Amino acid sequence: MKILGFYFGNIDGIYGNQTKNAVISFQKSFGLSADGIVGPSTWNALMPYINGALGFIIPTNISYSSSILNINLNTLRTLYPFISIGYIGKSILGKNIPFVKIGNGNKEVFYSASYHGNEWITSTVLMKFLADYCYCYQNNLNIFGYSSRTLFNNTTIYIVPMVNLDGVDLVTGEIGIGSPPYNLAKNISNNYPSIPFVNGWKANIRGESFINFHFLF
Repeated sequence: MKILGFYFGNIDGIYGNQTKNAVISFQKSFGLSADGIVGPSTWNALMPYINGALGFIIPTNISYSSSILNINLNTLRTLYPFISIGYIGKSILGKNIPFVKIGNGNKEVFYSASYHGNEWITSTVLMKFLADYCYCYQNNLNIFGYSSRTLFNNTTIYIVPMVNLDGVDLVTGEIGIGSPPYNLAKNISNNYPSIPFVNGWKANIRGESFINFHFLF
C-alpha cells in the first residue's frame, strides 16, 4: 500500500486506522466494496502489483486505464528514483499526460503509446518494458541481451506511455456510462453506426484524431 501511494504512515505491522483507510482508498480506486477488509477480491486486485522475479510487475491481465497507469508510475518512481516523471500537457478532460525520462546519454529515443483509445494494450507493453529496464539497471543486468548500464549511460529514452488518456478511459470503462463525457462520445459515435461503441473508439473524447499531435521536451 505504501509503494502504491495509498499509505503514508510508518510500517509497524499493525492494522490500524491508517492502514484501513489505505485499503479503503485502494478498494475505491479499483471499484471494489470499500469495507477496509482485505478479502479475496481485494487480495486478487493487489496481486499484480507485488514484486516478483523481475521486480515490480505491470499487470497484463486487466484493462489498463489512466488511473492504473498513474499508480504504476508512482510505484516506479518510488522504487527507481533514477527515472524522471513529468507532464507534457493535459487531456481534454484535464488529466495530466505523463512522460518518463530514463538514461543520461547523448543518443535520444522517443516512444509513445495509446494514440487510439481502443489500443490501450500498447501502454501495457511500453510500461512493462520500462519496469523491466529499471529493474535490470538497478541490478546491473542485461536487458534483451544488452547491458542496461551501458544503455543508460549512452542513451536517453523519453516515454509517453498513454497519449490519449480520455479515449483509453472511455474504452476501458473508467469513464462511466451516462456521464457527460460518455454521452458526448456516444452522440458523436451515433454518426458512425458501423463502428461499435465503445470498443471501436479511437479518437479523443471530442472525436478528434492525433494526426497532428506533437511533443516538446
